[in-house]
Amino acid sequence: MASLVTFINNLKKDIISGENSDDCKQFFFKSNMHLMVSLEIVSSSILDEKIDYKMLKYLIPSSLGSEFQLKTVLNEGVKKKFYIKKSYFNNNKKSYYKISKKFSLMITNWYLDNKSKFN
Repeated sequence: MASLVTFINNLKKDIISGENSDDCKQFFFKSNMHLMVSLEIVSSSILDEKIDYKMLKYLIPSSLGSEFQLKTVLNEGVKKKFYIKKSYFNNNKKSYYKISKKFSLMITNWYLDNKSKFN
């Protein structure tokens, strides 16, 4: 049970810490919307599924933020090269999101660091 409390305390620290020098981690924990958008894109990337704006809008509760905030997070993630925006086939109007290798590495390391606290 103590390891669960340690994990929760470390998660809280990661969420509220603005002192992190890792730009990926700062982005990941920047807001609830950043965290949820990232988690949805990470999940779909791991499962090799395509997730687009419409699906993200459906999956993320409006209580976490507006459509404008969702678009802002997506644009910021693409600009910082944490997310990769890809087009469906040759249709530039329809696109989906994947995570970049850099962002994937940060998520993997964060997971492994926290997983080890349960052992």
